[in-house]
Amino acid sequence: MAGDVANPRLWEGADLWTAPVGTALPTDLATPMGSTWSAVGLLSEDGASESRDEDTSDFYAWGGKLIRTQRSKHKRQIKVTALEDNLTVFGLVNPGSTVSTTAGVNTRTVKIPKSEKRAFVLELRDGDITKRRSIPTGEVTEVGEVTLSESDLQAFELTITIYPDVNDVLYVDIDNDPQGAAPTFGEVRSVPGS
Repeated sequence: MAGDVANPRLWEGADLWTAPVGTALPTDLATPMGSTWSAVGLLSEDGASESRDEDTSDFYAWGGKLIRTQRSKHKRQIKVTALEDNLTVFGLVNPGSTVSTTAGVNTRTVKIPKSEKRAFVLELRDGDITKRRSIPTGEVTEVGEVTLSESDLQAFELTITIYPDVNDVLYVDIDNDPQGAAPTFGEVRSVPGS
């Protein structure tokens, strides 16, 4: 059987941070996230999921032979469930709303959500392997139904839509996974599709 048992990843831990668009993104794995970044807090054990959506149009030659596929309207989203009801989550769920505190009493004034683009970093860990996914521009475009009960944990399912930059870059992954390392001088490693 072909393959390497060291290649599959089981992400055992994760953190999600957010900051204003334009905040410096991490360039390594060792530097702690700066004070401009706000942690979302505890995340659901269900993990994060990434979805892709795009339109395709197939073109055929006479006789029904497929000769080209055109791709357009590419959309990428990450879905994650926040388990904390903290100020960072409140801001992501209710952009444009406010919180004030007087004499230990919080007043949350929830307004109709406005568009608020943010930067995000999703850090994943599998033993000694760490991956930081830096998203320069994204936005929470969907919030799942929030259950308020004594039998279910309150949670906020957030769908983050990722916007490309001027060079069509959606995000940058930085990791220390030796299985995905680029070839070193003199070594040739082909990358499928390139």
